[in-house]
Amino acid sequence: MKYELLQTLLPYLDAYERAYPKQQDARHFAVWLARQSADEAQVVTRKATEGPVQSESVEIGKLLVYLNRYAKNYAKKALDDSPLGGMDEFVYLAILLYEGALTKSELIYRNRHEKPTGMEIIRRLLTAGFVEQSDDPDDRRSKRLRITETGKSVFGQVVERMDFVSELLTGNLNSAEKMLLLQILEKLEGFHQLVLAKTKGGDFEETVRVVRSNP
Repeated sequence: MKYELLQTLLPYLDAYERAYPKQQDARHFAVWLARQSADEAQVVTRKATEGPVQSESVEIGKLLVYLNRYAKNYAKKALDDSPLGGMDEFVYLAILLYEGALTKSELIYRNRHEKPTGMEIIRRLLTAGFVEQSDDPDDRRSKRLRITETGKSVFGQVVERMDFVSELLTGNLNSAEKMLLLQILEKLEGFHQLVLAKTKGGDFEETVRVVRSNP
């Protein structure tokens, strides 16, 4: 019996197991392999037609930026008739509704915002009466935020539209592809959480130093 096909698959199996050491689902591997094959074919085609190809990291970064812009565009349309100013305000309300009262710092961190950006979003929500603040019983220097009944009402008016925005963003991906994408994004999120924790307050050079010294 010949095993040429199996030998061809072995490098892919090795790469897959290194990327997903705890994943033993053959269907998951099949989806991953199909994506790898499609990507390799696309690179070959682009090399033949366009000359030098940008690095995978540059391409991924570009596509993530595009997806963020699509999300903001869809959310803007979904919230057009709402008193909410944008997707960030909606997400802040959602977190307070589902997680309960949080300090300003906790809420800002949940959204991975820098403090000035987060404080501005909170200020708008307070001014509109969608959230309220009170002294934190555990730390008098902090304020704890809660969603108001008005905020719950506004949230309820748009939540179905925003749920559709999330559905729209995953486009034509099937269930297996969505699961694979979720696993990849969770892995990236974990990496960037560590980078942020280690470089908080540092400049770009500090970020480069930390990342390169901790592969």
